[in-house]
Amino acid sequence: MQGQPPLTHHPDGSLSITTAFNRRIAWREYGDPHGSPVLFLHGWPGSSSQGICLDQPARERHLRIIALDRPGFGHSSRIPDRSFLDLPPLAAAVMDALGVDRFFVFGVSGGGPYSLATAATLGHRIRAVLDCCGAPPLDDSTDRRALLPAYRFMLAINDAAPWLLRAIITVVVTLGKVQLPWPIMKLILKTVPPRDREALSNRARFDEFFPSFHGAMLSGSKAVFDDGQLYARPWPFDPATIQVPVRIWHGRFDNNFHWSLAEKLARRIPGASFHLVDEGHYSLPAFQGAAMLDDLIAAAP
Repeated sequence: MQGQPPLTHHPDGSLSITTAFNRRIAWREYGDPHGSPVLFLHGWPGSSSQGICLDQPARERHLRIIALDRPGFGHSSRIPDRSFLDLPPLAAAVMDALGVDRFFVFGVSGGGPYSLATAATLGHRIRAVLDCCGAPPLDDSTDRRALLPAYRFMLAINDAAPWLLRAIITVVVTLGKVQLPWPIMKLILKTVPPRDREALSNRARFDEFFPSFHGAMLSGSKAVFDDGQLYARPWPFDPATIQVPVRIWHGRFDNNFHWSLAEKLARRIPGASFHLVDEGHYSLPAFQGAAMLDDLIAAAP
């Protein structure tokens, strides 16, 4: 497309462009390459390869999944001191480079706030948004008992000593670069809720899931810390200003974020619908991808 930055093809199959201020943004594509475009925003810690979870249902529905690597992950440039609002202009630049005008948005877990930030700032280009098991706002009114114990621990450390949290994340990132043998992983999976265990105990599905996590680890601890810090801060946008159709799906058995937090968020967004299903945090995108894509398509006016 004339006037747009050239595409760079990377050996790992991802693409990237360099935008204003020398910022590079990378992505992968799944689904139907000729279908209606869907911007996919991965979880934390994660990377664009998580978009493969929608590959087959997207092909069946003629949807083109454009899965971004957030700043600092994959081949995307790190942006220090950023916020959720730094992503929408980068997403818009990718869509411009691909010749895409209007598109759907699908955010998973940590990608949920980014999907809503994109809706709040690029509403004229967004057809509809689906927030799948998304991270909720964590303001002073949030009951932290509704969060995974590990998240409560990280928030408490962050409140008291952010430097210590950075050190902990550095250790986790170092360990996370190595994929443990499958027998050991099966033992670890016994610690997650039954429905999530069912989703992740499938070897083929886990082999799809791990590269997304591994991709975040390869980016280094600074990127993981940068991204993680945003969830502990007030959102820099008001969900009540969103004027595009929003669908929020959450699992009744989600131990990461209790479903009541997602329901509360849905009530803040004009016209948003809330879908509570009998899934966990990881089983929701694994088992309900087709149903969620159907709902996303139906939401568009």
